[in-house]
Amino acid sequence: MNTFDAIFSRKSVRHFQYEKLEWDVISDILEYANSLPLLIEGIAIEFKLVSNIEANQGFNNPFSVRAPYYICISSENKEDYLLNAGYLMQQLNLYITAKGLGTCFVLSGPGRGLKASMKYEYVIALAFGKTVSSPYRDSSKAKRLPESDVVVYKEEVTPDIKQIINAARLAPSAYNSQPWRFVVYKNRIHIFTKKNSFLAKALDYNKMIDMGIMLANLLLASEELWVDTSLTKSDTLKNKLFQNNEYVCTVIIG
Repeated sequence: MNTFDAIFSRKSVRHFQYEKLEWDVISDILEYANSLPLLIEGIAIEFKLVSNIEANQGFNNPFSVRAPYYICISSENKEDYLLNAGYLMQQLNLYITAKGLGTCFVLSGPGRGLKASMKYEYVIALAFGKTVSSPYRDSSKAKRLPESDVVVYKEEVTPDIKQIINAARLAPSAYNSQPWRFVVYKNRIHIFTKKNSFLAKALDYNKMIDMGIMLANLLLASEELWVDTSLTKSDTLKNKLFQNNEYVCTVIIG
């Protein structure tokens, strides 16, 4: 299994075995993390491994996922830093899944001491380790909004483009909110995020991380299918007000 396969087969795991992993497995994960190219250049980040085997290292919130290991990302607070962090962490998520380990994004933050030890501003963590049950499921069992709710096709597109959109739709999100919306043409995909209601404004922080997670799926699928893509922003769409959505970026195809 590779990271592309993991897009379609992974599931979020919340029950782990408290068992040590071999150091070469841990070392390989950290090496992969530190080799990942940024989505947004010029943003400094740091990955931090947390072992929860011997003693609780700070993820002791009653709503947190209890796991033997966590990997955290901290980042400089710059434009699109949440998008960048989500993009990096999802690639790491899929890489760990492809190794046969379970994973789950952790919404609640670490303890004060652990957070203070990070080089930059804490963004999000990924719990991982050996699982009680299988870390995989068939993609048909993923609870996702129907394509018609999140995608508008303005032109006929190739099967590869539809596969790329499907990979994007399968991305995990906070509370399974699935904030992404797509307007698809033959040569470009405009990406929007759904506006939260006033009562749900607290989700805005997680929403941009989720959009980065989704972009990782989309761009990994593009690479696997040999579809040339690049990321840009349309000044016209960026400055236009939409009633229910906010413009994020455009994926240029070809």
